[in-house]
Amino acid sequence: MLSNEKSKFTDKEIIEKGSKALIRELGYSGFLRFIRQIDEYGNEDYLEIEKEIFEDMSLDHIYDSATKYWENKKA
Repeated sequence: MLSNEKSKFTDKEIIEKGSKALIRELGYSGFLRFIRQIDEYGNEDYLEIEKEIFEDMSLDHIYDSATKYWENKKA
């Protein structure tokens, strides 16, 4: 194993940083598609996963989050 500063992250930090990097590069739907491909439950219906993710969010919240995401991506 290579030894460097980045290997000192906890598993939780690695997952968080990796997820953010994937979302930044692929967007939310691309991130979900990627996770679905590597997840052992890859046969799940994307629409069912989407329902679970956005279940407690209002449409306004989803829109605001998407707008903020794209504004940050432009910067």
